[in-house]
Amino acid sequence: MAEKPFATVSEALATSFTGPATRALVEQYGTPSIPEYKEKLATRILELEHDIRTLKIRQNLAARILELEHDIRILKTCQNSTPTVNRLPPEVLSHIFLNLFWTVEREYEEDKKACWIFSTHVCRHWRAVALGCAALWTNFMFDMHGELIRTILPRSKNLPLSVAMKCGGLMDIDALGEVLSQTTRLRHVVLSPRIHPNPPKLGRRRSYLDPEPDPRYEPPSFTPALGRMGPSAPLLTTLSVSYTNHRAVERLPENFLSEGAPALQHLQLHDFDLHWSRIPFSSTLKTLHLVPESGCDLYPKFPAMLETFRGLPLLERLFLRNILPQRRFSHYPGLKPFTFGNQFKHLSLEDSGFQIGNFLLGIQVPKSTFINIQFIDVVEWTHGIDWCVKNIRDLWRDDPLDWTKEDIHSLELSYTGNLNNRRPQLEFRFGGVPETLGWRYQLDEGDPHLTVGFPDHHYDGPDPDRTFLASVHNHFDFTMLTTLYFDSFNKLARNPFFKGTFARLPHLRLISFGQGGMYDLFHILDNDPACSASPDTSEPSTGGVLPATVVPFFPALRVIEIYDETFQKKQIDNIISVLNKRPAGHRLRMLRMHDCVNLDKPEIARIEEGVPGIQVDWDEVVVRSKYFDEPSSESDSEQWYIFDGNGAQALKPVIPVVLESLLSTGMNTTWLFQVERTRFSRRGGGAQVCSTLQNLKRDIGSTKVL
Repeated sequence: MAEKPFATVSEALATSFTGPATRALVEQYGTPSIPEYKEKLATRILELEHDIRTLKIRQNLAARILELEHDIRILKTCQNSTPTVNRLPPEVLSHIFLNLFWTVEREYEEDKKACWIFSTHVCRHWRAVALGCAALWTNFMFDMHGELIRTILPRSKNLPLSVAMKCGGLMDIDALGEVLSQTTRLRHVVLSPRIHPNPPKLGRRRSYLDPEPDPRYEPPSFTPALGRMGPSAPLLTTLSVSYTNHRAVERLPENFLSEGAPALQHLQLHDFDLHWSRIPFSSTLKTLHLVPESGCDLYPKFPAMLETFRGLPLLERLFLRNILPQRRFSHYPGLKPFTFGNQFKHLSLEDSGFQIGNFLLGIQVPKSTFINIQFIDVVEWTHGIDWCVKNIRDLWRDDPLDWTKEDIHSLELSYTGNLNNRRPQLEFRFGGVPETLGWRYQLDEGDPHLTVGFPDHHYDGPDPDRTFLASVHNHFDFTMLTTLYFDSFNKLARNPFFKGTFARLPHLRLISFGQGGMYDLFHILDNDPACSASPDTSEPSTGGVLPATVVPFFPALRVIEIYDETFQKKQIDNIISVLNKRPAGHRLRMLRMHDCVNLDKPEIARIEEGVPGIQVDWDEVVVRSKYFDEPSSESDSEQWYIFDGNGAQALKPVIPVVLESLLSTGMNTTWLFQVERTRFSRRGGGAQVCSTLQNLKRDIGSTKVL
């Protein structure tokens, strides 16, 4: 669609005028002093507006009114030329527009990234400069409608194009195809579906009471648009095409980029019926992310996959999900594993235990590679898991880096996902990290060297994390383990495997618990046979002296961290009793307690007095919690009670906003808030929310908040 002709300032000023007074002012454009010129323009505009009002009283003078309105528009164009910004050179004003565009692109929400276009509607001069700046019209983003796409494409002239579209059912695929047909100009292409903010639950049958599907979020088919791309994309550096829950099978067109994309660095294809031979691999690739659609059975063969890797000498990141070779590597006699170069940093695999273990036989990676493995088969993932762990140990290639990568120094056990889909996850950090690798690899502040995730445990079978960890314990060395983190109610702490695996480690100095699990540790310490010979624990003690042959559980334990825990009075007494049982030489030195409930200065002082020599690191945030089935008392009238349905508190920044809204209406009653569980970081994070609640409590007075 051709764009409507637009007259620039000079073209507009060259038109005819109705009166000599208007012509005289237009002819003075750009020459007189600005204040005097602005005053004359304003006076003349007022005169013409008065004439129009007079003429409207009469009839059959519409043509004359249009002439006067035309004069007013021209005079206003002259008037707009007087501000300083409109006297800037077009090159400078264009640069200002580009900075506005880059700011909006970086900081605004997706559906507002095109709002910078409104700046071209301010005045004729701004619009003329913006339309003449082709660099402003090279980005197609979010869900631009077809008319806008066709309008701005010619404005981009011959500059490189970037496409980052989130497309729904109303997307004009033909207009998108027109953009993609400019294949030799494409630099970035990112196509993904527009996701509904409240997607329906998977597997749920639609009810007649449900609202009609919103066509904006219906998944489109990109195949027609991709089919209009030419055979070669010399400028293309990023190609990412993703589908979500599409009803039809999507495939890359035949001969897709058949002549190559020599500058392609990042390639992501998600939810395609992927044919390995159709994927446009390029020797310049740095990131490769491939996920076939569910049910796709077009698995590549080992020789073809390894030959592809040999043609990617710059590859840094590799993500493969459910696309690993199905035939055993050993069935290809003479086929040697492919070894990635030193630039290779990240390997992510998602498949069953057997398929991942089989794939690892065919590759070797540098010891500096971060490994992320996710088992996705709910029932069969444990098949060959021990074999998989063994192949992880043998994955490292021979290189000059002085790092054995066999002894584990840190382990974190947590859950990912939401309450309806809680997936166990293990994070391993190996010891002996060379300093030359930088901070990202270091134990205290770096990323986990090996991350392993498991399917949600909703079936009768072995615990995923315990099964895998047992294999890791057989193939790796836990002797040097120094830190152990439990997060999000990890059940492993409640299993005998926990005691058998970790209780006798000689260097385990720190154990951290977030959201539960700590009482299982204290139960083990309380029933430690080596501590039964210690002095009476009813009084503070510095610890008894045990025979040299007697070693307590967790002999090197010096620090216990507790985060996001709800305490009762008796539990504080139990902690004091258990810690006092620890014999001399094995006493706890620090107890760190952050984001906890039912702790205040008297409880902390009681711990410090009851356990001599211990240092309590407390964040000094006081939050009280009470269960609904417990009767309230008069002394409770000024307490805060927050309950989340699981017997523990949870704070969210939205609570103060809700309370302030209720207070503004004059309500003074008992309110109930069912708060979704929110976990704060292990380093703390609830202090600001608690402080806000305490300030709000002071304003409410005796109002009880549940």
